[in-house]
Amino acid sequence: MWSNFNGRLKELFAPITLTQLNAQAAFLDRIDTKFVVSEDELIFLIEELKKDFYVLDIGGKSVFEYDSIYMDTEDYLFYNQHQEKSIKTRTKVRTREYVDAGIAFFEYKQKQGKSIRKFRYQFDLENHGKIDKESEKFFEGLYMSFYEWEKAPTLTPSSRTHYNRLTLCSKDNSERVTIDFNIELENLRGSGKKKLENMVIVESKATSKDCLSHKIMAKHGIEQAKGCSKYCMSLLYTGVMRTRGVFENTMKKADELAVK
Repeated sequence: MWSNFNGRLKELFAPITLTQLNAQAAFLDRIDTKFVVSEDELIFLIEELKKDFYVLDIGGKSVFEYDSIYMDTEDYLFYNQHQEKSIKTRTKVRTREYVDAGIAFFEYKQKQGKSIRKFRYQFDLENHGKIDKESEKFFEGLYMSFYEWEKAPTLTPSSRTHYNRLTLCSKDNSERVTIDFNIELENLRGSGKKKLENMVIVESKATSKDCLSHKIMAKHGIEQAKGCSKYCMSLLYTGVMRTRGVFENTMKKADELAVK
């Protein structure tokens, strides 16, 4: 990609602050749609998005470092929810460190049909990757409310993802697009690690699928990456899970990109 990626973004996009972004396009209740592209494809997609989107700028930077640690049950309940097509309600739990800002959040995401609801709270950075009493209570309350007061399971750290991200916000406030690259995966219950070479995950977060990024993807023949979860991919690529199932098409493209 560009040797001076951050500088090139400044040339192409008008900036938006984090406060403005959260005010205009927080989308905690939203439809998430992911696409897997190569680094070369990302360059021309950015060129097409530049007229209609702002780029998040914090202190002169637009490319940020993220570190996420995912939680699951001992028998990988949340992973298996993703694998089972008949399950329309599924859960994802993680702690996330925004490395550049030095802050961390405990996050709970619940998918119901096509919609995703996200809940989070900020906690001490030293608790990143842990479930303390406060986060356990936070998780249990949400889980029980979504699963008809079924007892919440016990969670422990399962895997880690580390990557760079840039965030775009449409000028009409209808869509937020995140672009993740330099993705590294780690199995926290073993020793497996994997870097996804040449693979970029573009994710649209909007209130409907009738949005600009989808139209641009369709124009270039880029299909939605169904079942594209960095958490699930981390378990597959580090050898925890063997059967790809619903992730087969996404993983196939990831494999193709990695050898180019």
